[in-house]
Amino acid sequence: MNAPLILLHEEALRMSHPVFAAAPQGTRSIFVWDDTYFQQLPHSLKRLIFIYETLCEMPIDIVHATPLDAVQHFAPSMLYIPTTHSPPLVRMIDALRAHVPITLVTDEPFVTLNKPTDARRFFQYWKKAEKTAFLHNGGAHA
Repeated sequence: MNAPLILLHEEALRMSHPVFAAAPQGTRSIFVWDDTYFQQLPHSLKRLIFIYETLCEMPIDIVHATPLDAVQHFAPSMLYIPTTHSPPLVRMIDALRAHVPITLVTDEPFVTLNKPTDARRFFQYWKKAEKTAFLHNGGAHA
């Protein structure tokens, strides 16, 4: 096994994500560009260009492979991955667990809601969420 590795995904494309603080200083960061994965998503060409251009602005290596091939190539001692609720990303993370230890790193909340809300309708959700959406830590009290 080699050094630890940060595996970034498209839901965490910023250097201020807590995954960078959770991993040991100097940990290599990669983004796996998997054509098969992206073909399964409803991303437009504009969205893919946005992801690519964002990655080009970050000190991160873009690896053209499958996640499993990339992990087997780097053989990290620990894989740090931002937490996600995206079913395709959760399946990918679950598949990688059989090959390498994984630490999932949770992001700060975007919003903090005091009571449950019906998330099926965006407008109803947003009317409750907009008050804290852009506050530090989603408006949660420490």
